[in-house]
Amino acid sequence: MSDMIEQLMNRHHSVRKFKQEPLSKETVKQLVQAGQSASTSSYLQTYSVIGITDPEIKKALREVSGQAYVEENGYLFMFVMDYHRHELINEQIDGDMEKSFQSAEGLLVGTIDVALLAQNMAVAAESLGLGIVYLGSMRNDVARVKELLKLPEYTFPLFGMAVGEPADDENGAPKPRLPFESVFHENEYNQDKADQLAYLKEFDTEVSEYYKKRTGGQRSETWSQQIAGFLGSKQRADMLDELHKSGFIER
Repeated sequence: MSDMIEQLMNRHHSVRKFKQEPLSKETVKQLVQAGQSASTSSYLQTYSVIGITDPEIKKALREVSGQAYVEENGYLFMFVMDYHRHELINEQIDGDMEKSFQSAEGLLVGTIDVALLAQNMAVAAESLGLGIVYLGSMRNDVARVKELLKLPEYTFPLFGMAVGEPADDENGAPKPRLPFESVFHENEYNQDKADQLAYLKEFDTEVSEYYKKRTGGQRSETWSQQIAGFLGSKQRADMLDELHKSGFIER
């Protein structure tokens, strides 16, 4: 197993408690450039990264997320799907590229580009001994985030990432993942319900034992129970409206 595969499989976990040691400008630049090296659909590069150093903006973003580590970290990155620069090109040539920005395919391309960039940055940060945590909670109030970041039309804030040196008493650990057989299908999707339910049962047992061990028996829910709780109610119902307001998904 290579060092990189070892890092990806056995050392990654979300860090939610950081030392208050700021990342250097050189490290920030290195991480962003590592992110830019990720694959990008049709060379579109539909992303921007906003580094948050202003304490007041950090505080406001913490209020959006409700998570202390949005404010207490080594550095805070915000990841933005960005077709604004493409619109600038569109204006120069008097073109009609908006139909691409507003399409479902355009939305998929943009979000995938951002995700690939961000994951490259996460892996790069962890290779330097830093910890990271993704912040989907930034979508709790997209309108407020757009206002804080002064985002123009054809941009959309997808998520954040807190990065930094893990605190000495940070006690996170890699969580189990679904069985290989559950997620890998050869040639065609395995629709055998008996197989899939067996994999879920196996995983539920593993996850329950993981929580029991981590919490001294205070927590023991299964993965299925977590999923039922999370997906049992509609999340962030304003998302489509906010996408419309930013110029995405033609009405």
